[in-house]
Amino acid sequence: MRGLRRLVIMAALLALGAVAAVASADSLRCGRYVVQTGNSQSQVLDACGEPRHAWQDGFIEQAVRYNDGYYPVRPMPLPYGLPGYETEYRRVIPVYKWEYNLGRGTLLKTLVFHGDILVDIVDGPRQ
Repeated sequence: MRGLRRLVIMAALLALGAVAAVASADSLRCGRYVVQTGNSQSQVLDACGEPRHAWQDGFIEQAVRYNDGYYPVRPMPLPYGLPGYETEYRRVIPVYKWEYNLGRGTLLKTLVFHGDILVDIVDGPRQ
């Protein structure tokens, strides 16, 4: 019984550690500063300095739709809702990747930017 309890406690601690590792994946410590997703490229440069390697990794395309608020008045409501004017435009956003080596024994970090905004921090191999 005692061995089973230890096994359950160890499994719970391992699961808690895995959750903590996943939760901290959206931030990076550079010296005394912390860089988080949502930061701009200039904020990352100020905190971490120049990356070891930087490159453009393609583009993403976003479709943005908005309604101008004009709905013509109809005497009888339509079953699918009122017609209006909806505008769609597409924008192309460049994707940049910056690589940081924070020292011996640490993981290589790759920062992914969509335009100017940091959207992901990816762990690489141990250095």
